[in-house]
Amino acid sequence: MGIFSKELEELDKNTVQYMIDEMQDAIDAQKEQLSRKDKTIDAQKEQLNQKDEQLSWKDKSIDAQKEQLIQKDTTIEQLQKQIKELKNRK
Repeated sequence: MGIFSKELEELDKNTVQYMIDEMQDAIDAQKEQLSRKDKTIDAQKEQLNQKDEQLSWKDKSIDAQKEQLIQKDTTIEQLQKQIKELKNRK
């Protein structure tokens, strides 16, 4: 009976150790998945930052074009006034 008890105790220890090893393997696999997800998220953040920079540059370009259009509108208005004045002189 004592030998049987010792064998059961050893089996229990082995079972517990096996379960611990299995859990550790699961934890390690989850850590690896999280690590891969973190790398993916970091890559996506970098892409978003690049796109933000591109949008910022495009916004500045659009603002510059708007300013040019305003200047051209002002020039057109001035020229139209001059034409009107010249027509009135005749």
